[in-house]
Amino acid sequence: MLCLRPMAVAAAMLAGLAPVAKAEVAGACDTLAASPFDTARPADVPGVRIADIDLAAAMAACTSAQAADPQNPRLAFQLGRVFQVAGEDDKALALYRQAADMGYAVAMVNVGIFLEDSAPAEARVWYARAADLGQMLGQYNLGVLYQNGVGGAADVEKALAYYQMASDQGDAVAAFNIAVLHDEGELIPRDAARAVTYYRLAVARGNIDAMVNLAFMAEAGDGMPADTSEARRLFEQAAALGDAEAAAEAARLAAAP
Repeated sequence: MLCLRPMAVAAAMLAGLAPVAKAEVAGACDTLAASPFDTARPADVPGVRIADIDLAAAMAACTSAQAADPQNPRLAFQLGRVFQVAGEDDKALALYRQAADMGYAVAMVNVGIFLEDSAPAEARVWYARAADLGQMLGQYNLGVLYQNGVGGAADVEKALAYYQMASDQGDAVAAFNIAVLHDEGELIPRDAARAVTYYRLAVARGNIDAMVNLAFMAEAGDGMPADTSEARRLFEQAAALGDAEAAAEAARLAAAP
């Protein structure tokens, strides 16, 4: 068990904080380090991508907040994110485990991510726990492990089931993966029409790869009536989001007689 001495000292100093003060320091930590994928975060907090965390400000706020309320799994999780940004992975993982052991679903996902390379079977267990609690990223990541046979036997039907759970919660990449499985027809029988359905869903959620794949299918009339105009529109949509291949394909169609 990692001993975070500065936090222990701070906890002793802050233990007597009034509830309002505790709420204030927790609120600062939420603003600076809550995850947009954490459905248990306060409703008025949008969350911050981990790459956008202000390290110095978040470290100060979340260290104080977690010390003042050490049994709060959300604050432990958020401090873990801050330590991850700081490159202190041992401390980050210890805090993620602490939050996960208290039942915090998104922390379970991060424990799984940390363990995928070194202990994939354990990672699968953590993803499954998170998925059972309805955590979208846990469902998606578990689907990937089942598809690729990481941490246990491959099972494409379970992969599809977990991708579907994540897609039902709005995950664009999960919808894309379902489309690809039906499109490729390698692990399951090919179903072009079903692939089109899920590509369209992923496109509606902004997935660039889905735009490109659906454009090729529209041009070829694969799983849908051939529609060069629709193919060009999709290539242009992906190109506008920075995809170089899509830009080249859109130019090709624009130059066609």
